[in-house]
Amino acid sequence: MKDFLRTITLFKDLDDEQLGRLAGLLEVERHPAYKLIFREGDPVDAFYIVEEGLVTVFRDLQGKPQQVLARLEAGGFFGEMGLLNDKARRYASARTAAPTVLLRVDKPDLIELVRENPALELKFRAEVIRRHGMNVSALLGLAGQRDVRIRLGVPAVLELEDGAKLSVTLENLSLGGVGLSGVPAAWQTGFLLRFRLGRPGEPAILDVNGTVTWREGDTVGIAFGPEAAGDPVLVNRALRRFMEGRR
Repeated sequence: MKDFLRTITLFKDLDDEQLGRLAGLLEVERHPAYKLIFREGDPVDAFYIVEEGLVTVFRDLQGKPQQVLARLEAGGFFGEMGLLNDKARRYASARTAAPTVLLRVDKPDLIELVRENPALELKFRAEVIRRHGMNVSALLGLAGQRDVRIRLGVPAVLELEDGAKLSVTLENLSLGGVGLSGVPAAWQTGFLLRFRLGRPGEPAILDVNGTVTWREGDTVGIAFGPEAAGDPVLVNRALRRFMEGRR
């Protein structure tokens, strides 16, 4: 169990004693496919790690299409939003998409461990910021604001860190992230990416630093990192430029 926990970004820097303590707090839950783990609005009472299987995190507002926020495989985790806030409730729902084994940590136990490890607390807070950007559409919706996800379907060019350029299709762009199709097979869920995004034959107009949060075929969703998440100036400027080439 300690070896598995060490593969998870949040816990990789814990020493053996701390990992052992965390492992002792875990409760194994086995669920069939399509089992609801928690519902939007429920109290935040636990943190979950996917040991096996697949979990979908989503919002399902009446009268609107279901909004999938994340698809989490082995090593993925969820439920951290609200752990550091005593009055928080779930802002989304979580459901298994296949037979799944979860590792559950009750909120009071995890908070005690986090408070004894300042570095771990910083990681949790950074993850909350990152996922805030990833799910900013939902959070803005709660505030009565709007973050319109426009279906673009326009050609785009990525300038990678090694200087290579990759032609893709920009499917959508919002405050929380970007959807691309025609991407390499290596870009799987959890893959960290850094590139510059632009229109063909033009200078790049948006720096992207984020994580692949889902993949279907050759299409991926990338959540922006904390430094780009929710920045309306950068994102809206890029969106306006790409809309000029919208088909």
